[in-house]
Amino acid sequence: MELTIRVRLNGMPTTRRVADAANRMSAFQSQVLLRKGDITVNAKSLLGLLSLKLEEDMGVTIIAQGEDEAQAVCEMARFLGA
Repeated sequence: MELTIRVRLNGMPTTRRVADAANRMSAFQSQVLLRKGDITVNAKSLLGLLSLKLEEDMGVTIIAQGEDEAQAVCEMARFLGA
């Protein structure tokens, strides 16, 4: 399952906030990835998420595959402000 959205963070994401997102994604059985352009990272990885340097109004694609993929995509979309 894939969903492309525009990031709406109301300011720059803090390391703590990004760590919370990675932690939330770790609770899902599905593989969860976040893609920006030609860069794809594991959404369960704090370093991976930080490496994307998320910015307001940036286009990203949430990709999940597994039994709870829909829930994982919805949770990440909520985090990113969609």
